[in-house]
Amino acid sequence: MSMSLGKKISIFFVFLFLIPFFIFLSVEFSNFKNEALYPIFYQISEGIALIIAVYYFLKIEKKWRGWLGWFLVVLSLVFLFIADSIWNFYAIFRGEEAPFPGISDIFYVLFYVFAFVFLVYFIRLLKLEFDPSEKFFISIIFLVIFVLLLQGILIPIFGSKEMDFWEKFLNIFYILGDFVLILLAFMLLMKLWGGKVAKNYIYFVLAVSLTTIADVIFVYIFKNYGISNWADIFYLASFLLLAYAVINESLLHISK
Repeated sequence: MSMSLGKKISIFFVFLFLIPFFIFLSVEFSNFKNEALYPIFYQISEGIALIIAVYYFLKIEKKWRGWLGWFLVVLSLVFLFIADSIWNFYAIFRGEEAPFPGISDIFYVLFYVFAFVFLVYFIRLLKLEFDPSEKFFISIIFLVIFVLLLQGILIPIFGSKEMDFWEKFLNIFYILGDFVLILLAFMLLMKLWGGKVAKNYIYFVLAVSLTTIADVIFVYIFKNYGISNWADIFYLASFLLLAYAVINESLLHISK
């Protein structure tokens, strides 16, 4: 029995993650100290994933109503790739930690903007309406997560003496950006649950959740990030999940 294209791609994406991951482990826990090797494979994995995602997305006919929404996701991935490329440039070619804030943050911010517009676009396109119980459930989730973020992360950032204004601003922006994206994606997921399309929003939620974990790590190890860090593993997994979501969504519509 031949393996489906979707399964082949999913297995390939697992390898795209595992190769940089094992290289990172070898650098982190062995005498192999070529730290630039991990960022190189990190960028290669992201580049391959992005190319595959764009390739399959371009096969979708533009007359599909959801085309514009997923085009925004592709754009957000492009901005994310550019940002990571700039960030890793310092590690690969200069052997030093990238500056923060830096040029890469312009493109990281653009990623959040386009991802946000994507979710709002689909919420409006699908004309989602929530009954009182669903609104209550969403409100509870919102309050619980926000309080946890406020007490555990946002207030410490505000009170930090190690960060200047822009460092505080960007750290807060990224954490709150993750929070908003997760909440909006969860709202979509509630209405689409059970269908094939829902899986792709699950990937989106997982991707942003991994980014949140990475951003939290970044905040707590601020000033000691180094050339490569455990946070990078979560960032890479997040990127690959987003690219896979684009591919999976594209395959649903190419076959029609």
